[in-house]
Amino acid sequence: MFKRSCAVAAFFASFVALTGTASAQERPARVMIVHSYDQHHICGAPQAKGIVEALAANGWRQGQNLIIDSFYMDTKKTYTTPEAIRNRADLALAAIREFNPDVVVVLDDNAIREVMLPLVGKDDVSLVFSGMNGQPEDYSRKTHFMESLSMPGQNVTGVYEKLYVHKSLVVMNAALAELPRGDKVVGITDYSPTGNAITRQFEIELEKSSAPLRWELHRVRDFEEYKALIAELNGDDSVKAIYPAALRLETADGNTYTARDIFAWTTAHSRKPEMALNYYFAEIGLFGGAAVDFTAMGRKAGEKTALILSGTPAARIPIEDAPDYAIVFNLERAGQLGIDIPKPLLTAADHVYRDDKPGQ
Repeated sequence: MFKRSCAVAAFFASFVALTGTASAQERPARVMIVHSYDQHHICGAPQAKGIVEALAANGWRQGQNLIIDSFYMDTKKTYTTPEAIRNRADLALAAIREFNPDVVVVLDDNAIREVMLPLVGKDDVSLVFSGMNGQPEDYSRKTHFMESLSMPGQNVTGVYEKLYVHKSLVVMNAALAELPRGDKVVGITDYSPTGNAITRQFEIELEKSSAPLRWELHRVRDFEEYKALIAELNGDDSVKAIYPAALRLETADGNTYTARDIFAWTTAHSRKPEMALNYYFAEIGLFGGAAVDFTAMGRKAGEKTALILSGTPAARIPIEDAPDYAIVFNLERAGQLGIDIPKPLLTAADHVYRDDKPGQ
């Protein structure tokens, strides 16, 4: 009788353990993606696309074992003041508490600064960043989250948005048939937090560079200054290309121009080929060159998210640079500028846009 009772008890214990495990496995993982931008922004949307692709490739699929929610801070066009950005961050943090995610993925610097940093050290959530323009070490000095890039040590990992500026200059030089060394490329940034970060990235990446074209940086405070600078550069024969990285500018009538607006005006008025920071910038009209592949950067962040969902602590997942650049050209823009891109370079390109349609 005693042996039978023990056997029955053991059976029920095993049954409870098995059903408990099954229930735990059946609970979908939860990931919240917090965008610095609006839903369709040409910096945020490609990263989110890459994240979802990487999660699916690693066995985490929406509607099966994964729920993804998104919060759009819209801090590049609508909520642009420091106070408004903080208010949007408070709403994002409230949405995170309500959703109760396993992982929060933050896209670009406003979300990193205002949403990620307050969650550093929390035991109940892991954090993955993508598209960080500021230096990881600088963010960690504000709120310590990183012992080293290879072993962060806290609940944070992610992908730094390396720009590969030297390689961009090499590709632009080749596209323009190897110009004399006296010729130059002019970079343009604004004074927003992201603009400040990109300016610092340019300095770091070109500090020891032996690029084939001279580099000169100009900064603009508003759209009127930007328009005046483009007119000035149009008349300077030593300027062979521009690198427009002013991504948010106020207009005289109080509106805010973001990348899509700025680039539409630029291609209508500039007579210089534009180096594209993000290869989607070439899709919407810029000349191109070597550009950061934002979808690939998102995939890298998605791979890190998948590792966390599978049990690897964020503390043990290295912080990495964005994957290497993609070579991309917009042939319609090249035609407008009268530039005949060498065929070997076109053959080597990852993306070639013709009449706003991608091809190979």
